Amino acid sequence: MNSTEATRNVVQVERIDDVLQLCINAPENRNSLSTPGVLEGLLAGLDRLESDDTLRCAVLTGAGGAFCSGGDLRQLASDPESETRRRMSANAWLYRRIAMCDKLIIAAVDGPAFGAGLGLASCCDLLVAGETARFCCAFVRVGAMPDAGLFWSLPARVGVARARRMMIFADEFSGAQALEMGLADEHAAQGSALPAAHAMARRLAAGPGRAYTRIKSGLRQAPMSIEQALAFQIDNAPGLFASEDFREGASAFFEKRKPVFRGR
Repeated sequence: MNSTEATRNVVQVERIDDVLQLCINAPENRNSLSTPGVLEGLLAGLDRLESDDTLRCAVLTGAGGAFCSGGDLRQLASDPESETRRRMSANAWLYRRIAMCDKLIIAAVDGPAFGAGLGLASCCDLLVAGETARFCCAFVRVGAMPDAGLFWSLPARVGVARARRMMIFADEFSGAQALEMGLADEHAAQGSALPAAHAMARRLAAGPGRAYTRIKSGLRQAPMSIEQALAFQIDNAPGLFASEDFREGASAFFEKRKPVFRGR
C-alpha cells in the first residue's frame, strides 16, 4: 500500500454541502495520531478546506467509537529523544494549522479524547460532546507532561485553575461535565456528537464567514489588554463594515428577512 492509499484509508474526507468532514478512521489504534497516515491525511484535509472558497467550515471526528486516543505509548517509550522531538515538531503543524485556519472547525467527540486527542479536540473552534464522550488530560498517568498545544487551548477553554487540576490529577470527564466546565460547547446527551456537530456546521455555513475569520483571529490573541482590543477592532472592523456581507445583513435587518451571506 502506498502512502496515498494509507492516508485515504485512515483519514476519510467527505464534502457534505458546504461542510468538509474529516474522519480519523483507525479504530484498531483507537484513532491514535501515531497511526501512519493520520497526520498527513488531516493536513491534506485542511489544505482542501483552506483552498476551496466554496467550503465554509469543517467537522473533525473519529470512527469506531473513539475520537482520538492520542499518541502511541510503545513508540514514545522506545524512540530516542531526538526522534520524539522530530515527531512532536511535525505534529505541531497540525494544531497550528487548525488554530490558524481562517475557517471554523468543529470537533465532534464520541468516545474517548485522551492525551493528545484532548489537545486535538480542544484546539478546534467549537467542540460538541456526544453521549459516550470521555475527556482526560492523561499525560501524568504515565509520567509525561501535556503536549498537543494544551497549554494554550485548555486554559482558553476552562481557565487556568481548572486546566491546572486537569493536568495534575488527570481525572476523566463525561460530555455533560465537559459542557458544565466550558470544555465542550454543546452536549448531545441522548446520542452522537456527529449529527449535532453537522447541525452546528450548517448554521455556520450560512453565516458571515469573513466576520467569523476575524473573530477567530482576535480570540487567538486573547486575553488582550484594552489597548490591544481597541487596536484590533480598528484594524479589522472597518473592512467588515465595507463588505458585501455587512451590506446584505443591514438590508435584511431593515427588510425584516433572513440575510443570505456569501462570505464576501
